[in-house]
Amino acid sequence: MKRILFYSSVRDLSSFVSQRFYVIDILLLKELGYDVIITNKIIDFIRFYRYDLSFLYFYRKSLFSAILSRLFCKKVYMTGGIDALDRNLVSEKEYIFQKIMFKLCYLFADKCVVVSNSDLKNISGLYKKKPTKLFFSYHVINIEKFSCGFEKKCEELFVTIGWMETKANVIRKGIDRALYVFEKLVANKKYADSKFVIIGKLGEGSDYLREIVENLRLEEYVSFVGSISEEDKISLLKKSKYYFQLSSYEGFGISALEALAASNIVIHSGMGGLNDTIKSFGIKIDIQKNYENMTASILDLIEQFDYNKLIDGYNYIHETFSLEKRREEFRELLK
Repeated sequence: MKRILFYSSVRDLSSFVSQRFYVIDILLLKELGYDVIITNKIIDFIRFYRYDLSFLYFYRKSLFSAILSRLFCKKVYMTGGIDALDRNLVSEKEYIFQKIMFKLCYLFADKCVVVSNSDLKNISGLYKKKPTKLFFSYHVINIEKFSCGFEKKCEELFVTIGWMETKANVIRKGIDRALYVFEKLVANKKYADSKFVIIGKLGEGSDYLREIVENLRLEEYVSFVGSISEEDKISLLKKSKYYFQLSSYEGFGISALEALAASNIVIHSGMGGLNDTIKSFGIKIDIQKNYENMTASILDLIEQFDYNKLIDGYNYIHETFSLEKRREEFRELLK
C-alpha cells in the first residue's frame, strides 16, 4: 500500500477533521487504497522512509514540503484555492508575493490540482497560456447527506459558515457585510422575526463580529454557535431558508454549495469560485453597492425567486460535484 503524506499548515490537526475539503480528499485517497498520513509539520518530509508521495494544500508554506519531497525523489501534488492571485482583491505587494510563491511551487510540483475556473484563469494569466502541469478537479460534497426535499421553508432563518479565528478571514468572507445587510432586512416587517446563525471556530474574528452585533443592537437576532458537529451543521442547513456568502473572494465556496444542496436560497457575491458552485441558482448581489441598495436588491430578488432553481441547483451539484467524480479524477491524477 502506497503512503501519502498529506500536509497543510494548520495550527492543529483537528482542522483535518473539521474542514470538509480536507476530510473528503483524505476519504477519497483512502478509498483508492492509499495509506494517508496527515501532518502540519514540514520537518516530517525529512523522514523520507515514511511516505511515497506528497499531497500538499495551498501554495505558500507547502513550498518547503515540496522541496524536501523532491530532494527524496517523491512525487508532489499541490492544491487549494489561491485567493491572492486575483490582483483586483489584494495589494500589489501581496499579489507579487503570491505570484512568486505559486511559480516556485509549480516548479517543484508534479501536478497542481486547480479547484475553480477563477483560479485557472488567474494561473493561466501568469504564463500567458494554460501550464502543462495543471490538473482541474472541483471540490465535492456528499450531496445525499444534505438532501431535504424542495418544499418552500417557512422559517426566516439565515445562516453562514466561516472560520473566525482571524479578523481578516471574516472580512474576506463578508460576514461583517452580511450583518449590516441583515440589520436592514429585519427592519422590514416581513423579516422582523428572522434569526441569523453564524457557524465556525471562534476567535479574533468573532470578537470583531460581536462588536458589530452590539453596535447594531442585533443581540436577540444573531447567535454564534462556534464549531459544531457535521451532523448538527447539516441539520441546521436543512432547517435554514437563506445562506449568506458575501465574500470579497472565495476560492471555491464549499459551504455555500452545501447550503444550496440543502435547498437554501444562497445570497452570494459571485466572486471567485462562487461562479462555479452557485452560478445562477441563488441570488447574486453586487457587494460594491452600499448596504441600503444591497438590501433592496435582496428583497426584490427574493420576491422574484423561482423555487424551481433549487431543484435545478441540486441536479447540477449531483452531476458536477459528486464524490464519485472527484474519486475518479484522483485515480487519473495519481496513476
